[in-house]
Amino acid sequence: MIRKVVVSDHSDLVRLFILENQHNAQLAPDIVRETEDVLTLEELKQILTDSNQYLVVKEIDGVAVGALLGSITKTPERRWSQARLYAYLEELIVCPASRGKGIARELVDSFIHWAQSHDASSVDLHVWSNNDSAMGFYRSYGFSEKQYLMTYAKENSE
Repeated sequence: MIRKVVVSDHSDLVRLFILENQHNAQLAPDIVRETEDVLTLEELKQILTDSNQYLVVKEIDGVAVGALLGSITKTPERRWSQARLYAYLEELIVCPASRGKGIARELVDSFIHWAQSHDASSVDLHVWSNNDSAMGFYRSYGFSEKQYLMTYAKENSE
């Protein structure tokens, strides 16, 4: 069952977000630091009271095995850009033991439905370029690459 998060889910979310943090630290150790300080109770309460935030968990037999955090963002029109109302998928986490069972797809389905109900024109996300499994999942879902983030690091210049 996918359901909205409540305050009492804090410890389950911390467990899931630590897994996500560890995964990201392996993918980008020069940027992401491993930590267990991934979500305070106060941060969770702020997310839950913000109508532009979407936070759900997927439960199997009463255990949270996945979570999705996303948001709606409205950007104003400027001389050089169009006004946009879009959704941003911030975090998608599925426990390693529960992967390959369609849980990520269910979570993304629920987020896209929520985003569409808020008139979002698109769902955007960032993914590490070396995260092959995530890239494959998002492509199979229908996401396409729109922009590249390039980095110049000092060690590249020597």
